[in-house]
Amino acid sequence: MLRLITFDLDNTLWPVDEVIRRAERTCSEWIASHHPDAAAALSAQQIRAVRDQLVLENAGYLDNLTALRKDAMARAFMQAGFSEREARHIAGEAFLVFHDARNTVTFFPGAMDVLEALADSYTLGALSNGNADLGRIGIRDLFAFHHTAESIGKRKPAPDMFHAALRSASVPANQALHVGDHPQEDIQAALDQGFHAVWANLVDLRWPDTLLQPDHHIHHLRELPDLLPLFDD
Repeated sequence: MLRLITFDLDNTLWPVDEVIRRAERTCSEWIASHHPDAAAALSAQQIRAVRDQLVLENAGYLDNLTALRKDAMARAFMQAGFSEREARHIAGEAFLVFHDARNTVTFFPGAMDVLEALADSYTLGALSNGNADLGRIGIRDLFAFHHTAESIGKRKPAPDMFHAALRSASVPANQALHVGDHPQEDIQAALDQGFHAVWANLVDLRWPDTLLQPDHHIHHLRELPDLLPLFDD
């Protein structure tokens, strides 16, 4: 009997690419308005380049995207001649602006209806490598828990987040279903931990040749409820 349904967030409940682009533009505009001396010295492209360098130096940054973005901005400001104290202060303020915009999302059609309906019958959890804030987005009350790479210390496909979900819901893996968009980080990772899995291919990705095709996939979240009886056998 299925009792727990966990959802990835970005590109599963809402499309994320434009959200991040808009958040970066908003952040850059804020820096230009409030710290024009800093804006003149660097661009969003430069910050992304610094971010890539930080990940090369320390892959652990991928487990904490908040720290990565803050530290990348701070390093870029320091490289442009700001003191470390000034750079970290501006980066902290700028991140708050970015994060506010990052949590302004437009749900995929039917997502809210499906979540609200499922929350009446199942325990819902969120498992995300990103730093979306369910409270800011306005759906925190639909989820029993929200585990992230930052809160757990490891990003998917590591098993840690899936194990944390089972502990939070007090259910065995065979009573849990994970819904996500990423073939490796969501679907294969969930199956490896004994979860059922549904590939939410809402942004028309191609399934990689290196992985076995999943048994269940959807192109619209409204298709999900019809699949759930299959996991009660």
